[in-house]
Amino acid sequence: MAVVAYNDQLRSLLAGVDCVLAFDTAADFLGLTNGGYRSVAQIFVNEKQNVEGTEQFVVPSLDALECEERGGLRCTTVNRTIVDLLEQNGDEQIITESLANYYDEHHESFEGLEIPEHLWQRFKKYGAWAKEYYEE
Repeated sequence: MAVVAYNDQLRSLLAGVDCVLAFDTAADFLGLTNGGYRSVAQIFVNEKQNVEGTEQFVVPSLDALECEERGGLRCTTVNRTIVDLLEQNGDEQIITESLANYYDEHHESFEGLEIPEHLWQRFKKYGAWAKEYYEE
C-alpha cells in the first residue's frame, strides 16, 4: 500500500512536468525496491524547473532516454534504472534490493539485463549480494 501512496504522490507532484523519473525514484516507482518514502523525487529534465521536492538532473534530450510511460508518468525502463543505479554507485541497499527483486521475479536469473562492460565488476558485487538477499 505504501508504494501505491508514494506513486500517487509522485503523480500529483509531477503533474504537467516534462520529466522522466530517475535513479532511486524510478526504482521505487517500478517496484524494484520494497518501498520506501523518499522526501525528494529524482527526475531527468531538459532544463531546470521550479518544482519543489525534486532533485533534477539536466539531460540534453528526454526522448533519448530509455523510458516508458507507466501510470501517467514517464520512467526509465527497468534495465536503464538498474544500469543508472550501478553507474551512480549510490545507496547500496537500493542497488542490492533492486537486483534481488529483479532476480526473484525472473526465476533466479539476471537474464534480460544488459549491463555495460565498464559496470560489470560492480554488477558482479551487487549481484552476489542480491542472490543472497532473501535467503534466511
